[in-house]
Amino acid sequence: MRQGTGAALLLALALSLPATAQETAPPLPSPAATAGADRPAPRPGGDDPPDSQAAPAPAGSLIPPDAYAEPVEPFRKVLSPLVPRVARESDFDHAACLYGLTLLGVDHVEVAPVVDPDDRQCGISRPVEIRAIQPGVVLEGDAVMRCETARALALWTREMVIPAAQRMPGSPRLTSVATGTSYFCRGVVGDGPEARLSEHALGNALDIAGFGFGNGVRLDIAPAADRGGLDTAFQNTVQSGACLYFTTVLGPGSNAAHDDHLHLDIKPREGGLRLCQ
Repeated sequence: MRQGTGAALLLALALSLPATAQETAPPLPSPAATAGADRPAPRPGGDDPPDSQAAPAPAGSLIPPDAYAEPVEPFRKVLSPLVPRVARESDFDHAACLYGLTLLGVDHVEVAPVVDPDDRQCGISRPVEIRAIQPGVVLEGDAVMRCETARALALWTREMVIPAAQRMPGSPRLTSVATGTSYFCRGVVGDGPEARLSEHALGNALDIAGFGFGNGVRLDIAPAADRGGLDTAFQNTVQSGACLYFTTVLGPGSNAAHDDHLHLDIKPREGGLRLCQ
């Protein structure tokens, strides 16, 4: 009796419930019916635009409508065809280097590309002219070079030359760095008429002839046998320390051609090798 009563109640409850969502939901549209449903209505008097044409700008967009019609050609800096490819930097690398010079306190200015119509292998695509390599430290002489060369020179001056000068008698302040050759289209000295191209010809090298100090003393690069004392220790310190910043360091003791100056360059070498003499 109780069993029959329970079954009857369940049957009555089921009959009183609304139809399920599956029974009442509209049938799903077929794939054919939905094809093209999201596309805009065709333009009057013409066919739909091809799929390759960009979609129109969304409502409220700040981009002008004609910006969607054709792709915008990216900006490209045009370099002189005379400038050798090996001496070129990317826009990003050059901008980052210039920013680094500013952070280091280097007084610099960008100058026109350096080219040599007689030798297309020589040149600097984006040279900089250095006026002061550190605040209060003037760079004497012709000082046009690649930005990366200037950056290495600034780091060496700040971290090696200035501290070494403070160990000199009276701790004189470094006020100038005298330069020899910077850019020069030529081969490596001593290699004969078929010499390899010098790093000077690419803006990668700079020669240092001497240093000036606030007390009026001037110290020129010279063979160590010509003198002794702290002045020789200063020269030896800055010469050996330069190899932390440059890949090539030649000076007194390397050969007779470098008895009166330091040759510093950033020539890239396989395996990161450096030449320090």
